[in-house]
Amino acid sequence: MYSIMAESIAYTGIHLRSYFSLGQGCLSPEEICRHGRNQGWPAVGMTDLNNFYGLVRFLNAARKEGIKPVAGVVLASGVRELATAYIRDRRGFVRLAEIITNLKEQDPLDNLLERGWVGLVILSDNTSVLQQLVRSPRRRSPRRGGGGRSAGDLWVKLTYGRPFSGLVRFAHTHKLPLCAVNDAFYIEEKDEYICNLLRAMSRNTLLEYLSPEERVGRWHRAVSAVQMERFFSAVPEALDRARILAQESDTGNILSSSYVFPRFNGNSEQESFRELKALCLAGAERRYSGLSIAVKARLDHELSIIRRKDFAGYFLVVHDIVSRCARTCGRGSSAASIVSYLLGITHVDPLRYNLFFERFLNLERSDPPDIDVDFPWDEREKALRYVFDRYAGRAGMVADHVTFRERSAMREPAKALGSTEEEIKKFIYFARHDQRDKIPAYLDRIASRILGFPRYIGTHPGGVVITPGPLTNYTHLQKSPLGYPVIAWEKDGAEEAGLVKIDLLGNRSLAVLRDTIELTNHNYQTNLTWENFNPLKSRATRDFIAQARTLGVFYVESPATRQLLKKMQRGDYENLVIASSIIRPAANRYIREFVLRLHGGGYEPLHPLLADTLRETFGIMVYQEDVSRVAISLAGFSPGQADHLRKILSKKNRKLTLSAIRENFFAGGNSRGISVSVLERVWEMILSFDGYSFCKAHSASYALVSYKLAYLKLFYPLEFFVSVINNGGGYYSRQTYINECRRLGFDILIPDINKSSSRYTVENGAIRIGLGQLKDLSTEFMKKILNQREQGGLFKDFYDFLKRTSPSLAEIRILIRSGSLDSISGGLTRPQLFWAFSRLDKGNTLFRHPPIPRSIGDYTEPRKLLDQVRTLGLLVSLHPLSLFRRRIAHAVIQTKAVRFISSREIPRYINRRGTLAGLWVTGKEVVTRNRESMVFVSFEDSYSIFETVFFPASFNRFFPLINGGGLFILSGKVAEDSGSYSVNVDKLIRVETGR
Repeated sequence: MYSIMAESIAYTGIHLRSYFSLGQGCLSPEEICRHGRNQGWPAVGMTDLNNFYGLVRFLNAARKEGIKPVAGVVLASGVRELATAYIRDRRGFVRLAEIITNLKEQDPLDNLLERGWVGLVILSDNTSVLQQLVRSPRRRSPRRGGGGRSAGDLWVKLTYGRPFSGLVRFAHTHKLPLCAVNDAFYIEEKDEYICNLLRAMSRNTLLEYLSPEERVGRWHRAVSAVQMERFFSAVPEALDRARILAQESDTGNILSSSYVFPRFNGNSEQESFRELKALCLAGAERRYSGLSIAVKARLDHELSIIRRKDFAGYFLVVHDIVSRCARTCGRGSSAASIVSYLLGITHVDPLRYNLFFERFLNLERSDPPDIDVDFPWDEREKALRYVFDRYAGRAGMVADHVTFRERSAMREPAKALGSTEEEIKKFIYFARHDQRDKIPAYLDRIASRILGFPRYIGTHPGGVVITPGPLTNYTHLQKSPLGYPVIAWEKDGAEEAGLVKIDLLGNRSLAVLRDTIELTNHNYQTNLTWENFNPLKSRATRDFIAQARTLGVFYVESPATRQLLKKMQRGDYENLVIASSIIRPAANRYIREFVLRLHGGGYEPLHPLLADTLRETFGIMVYQEDVSRVAISLAGFSPGQADHLRKILSKKNRKLTLSAIRENFFAGGNSRGISVSVLERVWEMILSFDGYSFCKAHSASYALVSYKLAYLKLFYPLEFFVSVINNGGGYYSRQTYINECRRLGFDILIPDINKSSSRYTVENGAIRIGLGQLKDLSTEFMKKILNQREQGGLFKDFYDFLKRTSPSLAEIRILIRSGSLDSISGGLTRPQLFWAFSRLDKGNTLFRHPPIPRSIGDYTEPRKLLDQVRTLGLLVSLHPLSLFRRRIAHAVIQTKAVRFISSREIPRYINRRGTLAGLWVTGKEVVTRNRESMVFVSFEDSYSIFETVFFPASFNRFFPLINGGGLFILSGKVAEDSGSYSVNVDKLIRVETGR
């Protein structure tokens, strides 16, 4: 593919560092390749520090620029750089991956000495390192017989800007070749400053505190061939050696040219297919009670594609993982597969609900299948442990290349330049709201430059890859904070490298479903099971969802979704799937149109060819696969082309590619005689899928979980909310769920030292708060309390508790002030308990009852409520608004507000003004077509949560006030839309809640 002639050029840059040398370089892999092409080099080398993070992008960019890639890694131990290792062939890639993987356990030099460097060329300017490698028995001269280069080469590195006469003498003495490099961190002169700033940021220090040794200098700039020839004029052979290295480097096959699938039990793909088919036939008996004509046709179709694409082993591996946990939810496009359904990976019948298999898999699709499986959040760890035990050495987590986003690109440089926290907050606010003229120009330029740079390497929340052989044959590994191996690349890079991802994710709502079922069965002797619990035919649940009473219900509890459900007034499963899919940032106008058509509004299909394609959604494109289906029906796209369009819509920086697809779309439509106006309207609807959207199979899987949870909330609300709170809540805060329980008529009981467990519990028709809710009470002391109760019985009184648990002053303070000891106080007030504790002779267990002065009274009720907030982080005895009635009344008088109303009165004020008091619950900022910011905010009072809108003018006036939450008096006109209400706020004041 590439050809480098010896006489073509005197110098080739083989030592440029990208911004994946974190805290060092500021060049993207694409910039490196573009620079090499602009310089006229036939090859270019990227050498990052101890990693392959940018390798996939580098190889792709080189291919695009038509320049040969030379891949290397700077090997360092701590801050000490030892050598640069260049990959000569695939053996070298595997060897280098092993070295990097073992960096934490073994110094790279020791690794080289112990195991050699087959397939690598080692360059070093450290004579101590060179001497040890020269003497290594693992090294054989590359120019002598007996295997020669298979042992790896060793060259002396001469670096631009540094003295090299001593290194030349060393090379001559030991008969080692010389190689000249320009260790470049940046290209443009102005980026020297950026590199040093990145270095300060990575060290969490101020730029001015960097020492001269830590700074990047002008010698780290990429220089021209003329400058290199001038600097190394005394050793021209060193320049030629860089060209030779580039010529002999073969990176063409270091990454797999095809997808690497795991083997199940070491089986061949043919053996795996036979086993897969047998499992599917058994699954058909379980799911359908046999093979009907429709089931057989769909199964045969899917199996034929799976067989032709050699995916059988992959399905068996996923089935193996899922079979270890009874409670899972397969989601994403894989839920459209009957094979997934029969294997128990997914749980929605793809035939009954018309799920589009080709969205998941088709013969033209070049990328591999991507199966996503959710586990209860507290069971996912068990699933991961199984994977890494079962496939030890062959499994790894996918990385997450966390980049500088708008906020961090402003915050981190400002911090390194000495800005205060208050200044930084202002800069971020200005950046978010198109007020960049108020940001210092130098800081704005820096933020723009580093936007998108890698910030650190994290771990994908659930992506796992499994390979047939050692994973280090395909990538280097590093340890996650939890100890799992993590590959070098994020999900796109992993796919480009041929690695097939399985997503194993934790989902709190599956734990809510599990716990609610268990609590319900325990409390009411019901017999609900995970496998057979299916409430889709429950009319009461359907009505419940149609009324949008879904607070706490996974996937359908956000303000936008609840408002949509109110507008739709539908609660059946099929419409819930639609509702949970059509919510997209760019789809507002189509949501309104869908609701109108749902309620009988007439419409004509945009074109007869789309009548059947979009029949179930009244001519509106709702699901990701609608994009594919429409492109196929209207423009004659192949399934592969249509799927490519869908994928492009979900990606950033895709304008050029999308423009080309648009041309093909219009050309295909024109060839079928479709008018430009129709194509324009359809294309506009396609663009509403910009950013993110959902396939029907994904929404169907999650909506099934939603339906089950809605049923449980309707019939077993106490058990439901206890489970929601115990599993970390959902969209809203814990306080919001507590308030909702109180609105439903349930008492919330404060913690009790004898009745509370660690978690929330159901107690005699009320909710008892667990000891785990107590702020600053250590887990160890809480366990001590529970163990004492289990072993020695309930605490008889305050003194018995003190004797058996020996609490510290801090621990007793939390327990007394929260009211946790009220039930064993023996009639003592909380201040009296403090007095008794302070007077107790800790060394004399017989002296149990120090006399209590009568002058010590009790705390006031407001003080107890304040203590409740301070110790629990919640107000549970009454709604928070009740604490501030006087202040609210005073604020209303001050503002001369008219028509002060509660949230339950809002429907009576359509197109009229009203004033309400509300606690901030949640907010969602959006940007209008005119690039103006506005925000939707949910507030609540004692009666309900209510929705408000701050249009751009109000947003600009009030956003600094509402940002961060609090209690507010707000006024505005009430708007109604298909049974959903909101207040368009134009006046707002904050009510101070501090003491």
